[in-house]
Amino acid sequence: MNTRLDRGRAFRLAACLALVAVLTGCMQLHIGLTVNADDTIDGQLLLTAERRVLTSNNRTVQVGFAELRQNIPSLPAGEERVYEDERYYGSQITYHRTPLKEFTSDSVKLVRDGDLYRFNLSLDPKKYGGKVAEQDPRNQAAFMQLMSFEISVSFPGRVIDTNGTVTGRSVTWKVGSNRDKPTELRAVAEAPAKPSPSATGAAATGGDTDGGFPWLLVVGAVVVLLLVGGVVAVLLLRRRGRPATAATTPTGPAGTPAPTPSAEHPGPV
Repeated sequence: MNTRLDRGRAFRLAACLALVAVLTGCMQLHIGLTVNADDTIDGQLLLTAERRVLTSNNRTVQVGFAELRQNIPSLPAGEERVYEDERYYGSQITYHRTPLKEFTSDSVKLVRDGDLYRFNLSLDPKKYGGKVAEQDPRNQAAFMQLMSFEISVSFPGRVIDTNGTVTGRSVTWKVGSNRDKPTELRAVAEAPAKPSPSATGAAATGGDTDGGFPWLLVVGAVVVLLLVGGVVAVLLLRRRGRPATAATTPTGPAGTPAPTPSAEHPGPV
């Protein structure tokens, strides 16, 4: 009796492992990210599987991918759309100036820790293969074993620690299917120093927080004085340039000059 039970369990385990192999043998996770100096992220994430795998058991490619994705921990949210070509079908997520504080998930983590950037992608089997694990927990290890990863992250500063391949300020990992995998992919890089609040206030007001001479204010005052002096000079020159008004000679009734009073012809009294 016990022998029959053991055989039944062994058969179910073999069937489950075969199912995992069918579902994940061609599953791929591609990530390409660029970390900007203003603590934002640009890039793409691509999760795909072969169409022939997704459409097994008379499923549509959409249904097959939806079932497959239930075995993957959550991914950072972004602009998501369907990706497909002749061979693969999946989901493509695009990130454009995404703030680091919004780039969080159960699988991919990228945070700023003081003057450092820390990237981490967990490959813990317990986080993958959740649905197949309902049949047998050992399927989670098989699920992870059969996945493949190709990851690239570029930083604005120098890479100081990683278990990937460093090229300049970029780190790459390429872990193929049916290969042993590390428990995580990690990288640590230098982050640019953030401007202090006092420096930001000084830039906004034109002041010098170190108590130095306020050159910007002095220059501004001189410019204002020069402008005012220029306006005054122009007004004075215009007034001096006007011709003096000629004295008018009184005229007679017909417009002829009136006779000048003299001793012989005194004017009217």
